[in-house]
Amino acid sequence: MNIHQLNVQYDERHDRLLVRIKTVQEQEIRLWLTRRIGIKLVEPLQTTVARIESLDPSVALADEESRKILVHLKQEDFLKKADLNTPYSEEKSELPMGALPMLVTEVTIHVHANGLTQLVIKDAGDEAQEPRSCTLNMQSFMVHGLLHLLQQAVHRSQWLEPIDPPDTDDGTSEAANPRRSQKKVYTH
Repeated sequence: MNIHQLNVQYDERHDRLLVRIKTVQEQEIRLWLTRRIGIKLVEPLQTTVARIESLDPSVALADEESRKILVHLKQEDFLKKADLNTPYSEEKSELPMGALPMLVTEVTIHVHANGLTQLVIKDAGDEAQEPRSCTLNMQSFMVHGLLHLLQQAVHRSQWLEPIDPPDTDDGTSEAANPRRSQKKVYTH
């Protein structure tokens, strides 16, 4: 499967990240990332990018602090060269995994000696859906791209925003203020 485009968008209605992967062969894989998986995937992808870049002899010879700086510079270099302006192709594509996105329950990442990265993505399934899985082989620039898009989508989701503590009974609570005790309605 030769990946042509990646897209990661926050879906507010489902409170999930929708990952769409379009191949050169006009196939599309759709994945749902929950908050837990979406946030937990960032660090392993960062580690993967560092491992990939450490395969470069100039990076591998550096001390730990220098290696972090060099990996950061390579990430910035990738972002300068990446085509992040071309919109994701919405043309109809074949959906080999089905129209319903896979609900990702597990991701395993392998970095090979040649820098190729393999992501094994699994959906454990349930009573309504059989277990599914797919394997993506990604070149280093695609891993950089996936990491960047995932970080942007997590930021847009506001999943990492702090939650305000509940009000204390200082006259602003619902009991002290009848207008605040009206039923609250939350909409998307």
